[in-house]
Amino acid sequence: MIDQPAANRVKFLDRKLPAQPVDEVREIAARCYELGGNFETLGSERDQNFVVEAGPDARFVLKIANVAEDREVVDFQLGALRHIAKTAPSLPVPRVVASNSGADLQRVRFADGQEHIVYLLTWLDGTRLADTGVDPGLYRHLGSLMGSIDIALRGYFHPAAAQRHPWNIETCARLHHLVSHLANEQHRQAVDDIFQRMAKVVVPRLQQLRHQVIHQDAHSENLLVDSRDQCTITGLIDFGDLLYGTLVAELAVACDAIPFDAEDIVTPAAEIVAGFDAVLPLEEDEIELVFDLVCARNAMTATIAAAHAAINPEQAPHIEAPERFIGRLRALRQVGRAEFSRRLRAACRFPVYCPKTVDEAVDAEADRRLVAARRSLMGRNATHFYERPMHFERAEGPWLYATDGHRYLDCYNNVPQVGHCHPHVVRAISRQAAALNTNTRYLYSTAIEYAERLTQKLAPHLGACLFVNSGSEANDVAWQMAKLVTGNSGAIIMEDAYHGVTDVIRQFSPGRPGAQLPDFLRGLLVPDPYRGPFRNGDADLADKYAADTDRAIAELCDSGHGLAAFMIDSAFCSSGVPEVPKGYLQAVEKKIRAAGGLMICDEVQSGFGRMGQWWGHEHHGVRADIVTMGKPVGNGHPLGVVVTTDEILNRFIDEVHLFSTFGGNTVACAAGNAVLDVIEQENLIERSRLVGDYLRAEITRLGSKHDLIGNVRGNGMVTGLEFVADRTARSPATEETARLLELMRQQHVLVGSEGRDANVLKLRPALVFQKQHVDRFIDALDHCLQSV
Repeated sequence: MIDQPAANRVKFLDRKLPAQPVDEVREIAARCYELGGNFETLGSERDQNFVVEAGPDARFVLKIANVAEDREVVDFQLGALRHIAKTAPSLPVPRVVASNSGADLQRVRFADGQEHIVYLLTWLDGTRLADTGVDPGLYRHLGSLMGSIDIALRGYFHPAAAQRHPWNIETCARLHHLVSHLANEQHRQAVDDIFQRMAKVVVPRLQQLRHQVIHQDAHSENLLVDSRDQCTITGLIDFGDLLYGTLVAELAVACDAIPFDAEDIVTPAAEIVAGFDAVLPLEEDEIELVFDLVCARNAMTATIAAAHAAINPEQAPHIEAPERFIGRLRALRQVGRAEFSRRLRAACRFPVYCPKTVDEAVDAEADRRLVAARRSLMGRNATHFYERPMHFERAEGPWLYATDGHRYLDCYNNVPQVGHCHPHVVRAISRQAAALNTNTRYLYSTAIEYAERLTQKLAPHLGACLFVNSGSEANDVAWQMAKLVTGNSGAIIMEDAYHGVTDVIRQFSPGRPGAQLPDFLRGLLVPDPYRGPFRNGDADLADKYAADTDRAIAELCDSGHGLAAFMIDSAFCSSGVPEVPKGYLQAVEKKIRAAGGLMICDEVQSGFGRMGQWWGHEHHGVRADIVTMGKPVGNGHPLGVVVTTDEILNRFIDEVHLFSTFGGNTVACAAGNAVLDVIEQENLIERSRLVGDYLRAEITRLGSKHDLIGNVRGNGMVTGLEFVADRTARSPATEETARLLELMRQQHVLVGSEGRDANVLKLRPALVFQKQHVDRFIDALDHCLQSV
């Protein structure tokens, strides 16, 4: 036998299997348990086991623990079985049989002078999985069983839970000195590389993940199946490797049940993981580490098997040849970490795998296939941003993560108002979806709570809500209300407005000045004091622009429609976020009301703190009759809201009987409530003012070195940056702006253009934007402006 250096000694590596005579074991069984019958030896890695047939339906397992095993450790293992018997009695695990004295274990001195711990367990019927062919349907059941076992164990702890046996995956690097027992140099190098990656990369990440007492030994030797139905697991045995460890290690060991000759290792692994996830939901970071843990488990087993053979050459091997586990490592390397993780994520319905490094980036060919499928399934003219479409599969806060391995600063998307995938919003959606998802024809508190909170943010007269699914629907309903209440059919919008995509609201969205409008619509001249007909410094600037309202009203009256409403986006986003002259909207409102029209304030883009206060129309000092909301209201979850007076809403419902199946459902309202929580708790409106002012100040500073910057304007977290080819003539730099969008993308910053000449950068980052994000944007913009 080879001796191990004391510093490197690993518990149980020198197996020292007990070998007590069966006659003496019979005597102890009779004395301690009043148990007799036929005794048959069972195999074990480190203990001595007997199956005792005491009668036709009375079978037990008598276990004599290794002399090196501590009493506390055995008590830990038996305590776990007792705990499972209480918390999940239907699980197929052995039961502890107490001795005549009522104790779970006995310390017995044998004739050879050795003291061993002895204990008795019930027998479980079934055939060892290792002795049968594996039915493909078994894997999901195995994952489900291990999830159930871990749920049963999660409230259990014991002072001996921090086991030091060699099978703890998190301490696999301790086996480094044993790698030399592997016969092949390439094998030694491969295993050593895995141990080093575990120590340097994986274990630090594991320490941040869920830990508890786990079984960590569900391989084919310890699983029993029904001989008539091999998909039915009748027993999980051997709690000798039980320890306090990372929860996801359970899955790595369960993958040992996959036969070595399996042509496809990933499909059964995905089934095991999906079965576990269905019972005990996994976290995203846990799934990403399964590949490394499966590799580590196989590397450990190969190493321990080789060490056993070298240290205990006189003992029959307990583990199959190390070469089989090395072969499994080769198969795993051929699959690769990215593909393995992608398949596991898909099995658990996580979003598509998105690499965190350039080294793991999805190749361009995969993107080309996705574009081709998109055109086939969604129409060949389906639009996308950028010359080369961006492929995103993950996001967090102000960042979007692409399959090219880079993260992109999102300065454009105004839907995730409180940041992409805000954890509070995500949890609220998930928890509500798990409890109830139904419509507003039933009573539930979520919608009432949300309506109360939302209306409290608005003027007192706006106290009634109607829920729909989007801003487009909200504007459509608001238009129906205006026509019903006023009896008129004419509307006024801005000449380049955008309000949505329903049949009628699409007509409210010309998108550019000079577009042909239907007879019932009139567009107002954009109040642009930088490039419009009336400019900063002119007297009565607001009144001059507002005067165009008289023309629109007169034309509608002449056409026989009469004015029902003026629909306005208070941020003027589609107009390029102009610096609207103070008092302009108030002057327009006065004319609208005099003509009998209502004010429909579209807050889809300007609301929820975007302009540095709760609502854009309040920034302009106007009184809304109807307020519409969408996009950021649920931080990306579909929800639209129409808020108006009790009188308008009740009259509308009496006449129209409108009902939206999904509008205001419980999950949507949970999302809405969560968005309000975050805005309030994180003080995002105040932040939007401060950070927005800082952004505009920094852009203005850049203007001193880049003549392309013509004008900077905005409020809160909405900013318009207008580029001009000549500052004196203020001629639009349309081509340069288009080029700049692509250059910024190459700097991993996403922006969009707007305005009648597409020469305005429209910046609408999430309200969680901070000064360091502004600095990142400014550095990228400075760099790109030097290249235009």
